[in-house]
Amino acid sequence: MGFFDFLSRPGGPVSGANPELAPLAPEATGSTRIVQALLELPRADRNRAWSQRFLAHVADAAFFTRDPEVVLGAERLPFFALHSTPAGQACPAHVIHHLKDDFLLDRGLGVVINPCGQEADWAFTYGDILQFQLHGVFYPDQAGPERPVLTPQARLPQAARKVVRTFLQGLGVAAPEVRFASWDHAGPGSLELVFGFSPQEFSSLDDFRFAMNNLAWFLPRNYSYSVAGNQARQDGGFEPL
Repeated sequence: MGFFDFLSRPGGPVSGANPELAPLAPEATGSTRIVQALLELPRADRNRAWSQRFLAHVADAAFFTRDPEVVLGAERLPFFALHSTPAGQACPAHVIHHLKDDFLLDRGLGVVINPCGQEADWAFTYGDILQFQLHGVFYPDQAGPERPVLTPQARLPQAARKVVRTFLQGLGVAAPEVRFASWDHAGPGSLELVFGFSPQEFSSLDDFRFAMNNLAWFLPRNYSYSVAGNQARQDGGFEPL
């Protein structure tokens, strides 16, 4: 698998000029046609309006896979690679809205659109996919439908817990724990997590640093987290991740 740095820019396209988006032809209807038209614009011409329109339709647009289907980002985290054009005539189409339930959330995958070398048109972290599953939008500052207020446990569902647990166990933490410290202090849908582990539980200090730098990749962007060592964990309130 190749290594990519398409997440060196958080969330989305290169900023640039602010041209008016050309109106779509009458026959160019549906999310797939809209997204394909947006992706034809040069990156330098993709502004905030472009991003808003892209995010409004990308989950329901049809994309295609190529070999390899899973690629690694700059931090060795996995993305399911989708392309706006098929590699062959018999290539089946895939829709993010369905892929999240089919396997993205269970397998711990983000999504990257049109990866090519060290570039891509867009990259969604696993946490972005989880945000979409919970609230119908990829980012917390997007306008979305009204949703019921979720309990802290529901904001980190079992599939996400398993993915984070597997990530930490792969780095040497045999039994990671978690505590929900507070919520909604940073706005609706936010969540603060306290993970229970210590640096000594990791296979190496580098693995501990890697975990601390990349746990955010697994969480929606309005979630925050900290770590409690052995003494704090003895005070209670933690549960198995």
